[in-house]
Amino acid sequence: MNRLYPLSFIPLFKEKIWGGRRFESWFPVIPDGPIGEAWVLSAHPHGLTPTENGYLANKTIPELLTEYGEDVIGKAWADQDYSDPPQCCKFPLLIKLLNSNDDLSVQVHPGEEYAATHLEASAKSEMWLVLEADPGASIVYGLKEGIGPREFAEAAKSGSVMDYLNEVQVSAGDVIAIPPGTIHALGAGLVVAEVQQSSDTVYRIWDYNRPGLDGKPRELHIDQALEVIDYSRPPEITQPKMASPNSGVSIGSFAGFDVQLARCCGRWERRPSPSSFTAFLFLGGTGEVAWGEDERAHISVRPGSSVLIPASCPDYALRSVSSDLVFLEVSRAL
Repeated sequence: MNRLYPLSFIPLFKEKIWGGRRFESWFPVIPDGPIGEAWVLSAHPHGLTPTENGYLANKTIPELLTEYGEDVIGKAWADQDYSDPPQCCKFPLLIKLLNSNDDLSVQVHPGEEYAATHLEASAKSEMWLVLEADPGASIVYGLKEGIGPREFAEAAKSGSVMDYLNEVQVSAGDVIAIPPGTIHALGAGLVVAEVQQSSDTVYRIWDYNRPGLDGKPRELHIDQALEVIDYSRPPEITQPKMASPNSGVSIGSFAGFDVQLARCCGRWERRPSPSSFTAFLFLGGTGEVAWGEDERAHISVRPGSSVLIPASCPDYALRSVSSDLVFLEVSRAL
């Protein structure tokens, strides 16, 4: 069996009624239309990102798991049977970029307990890092103080939920944790990096009575949403400082993952962990991920690039070229 190595991915773009064109500055080519999401690393069946480099080019993560199993995902995740195709879709991480040219629907996601008893649902915990924000841009983040289940249920069914939601202005650099049950929505004028559990379960509570791309009203899921809403105050929004050269600072955690905001200046020698894969989303600068004895094998990276470091990957190095490489690093929490 051939040895694994750092893997880069081809992004998948999704047209959304609330999308825009800001990804034109992030990617060499994007499709026409209002593009709201770029799935840059995904094993979810709603958007499988293929690899683009080396002899494993055009493989999906489920295909890699079927062939390599623990060598890809690591010992800490090795309690699943990756020879069974449905299990292959249980790669636990999904990374996206979001561009909101208009407000997103007000929504909520279920947690593990709810998903365990509802086969159509999968748990979703996520984090946002705001990358670009127009002046005055805001998000919906939880409920106003003192709002309880009974009055919110009445508001949701009558279409007056906006009067009960907490709206917060945000700026570039803000980190927003969104545990399951947290009511949330991006406002217009934002570009956001999203790291999340591999789930596409969304319960819409309100969508401004607007039609979808097909001209029909988008479905609401009020009954399901009311079953999973958490009425407590959501976590505080933070704005961490940039890491020192060739290091990272933890900006949060979710679903067993630690997320770091990291910076590479020059050359940064790295060693993979046999216990877990690591994923990178590059946000600033240009550079390379190199490996092998003479390091002729390498991936060129720029903002929007995603790289998966398999658990059995050889030692590798990050190298900045035009300026410091700034990136998110997602790995299993210790």
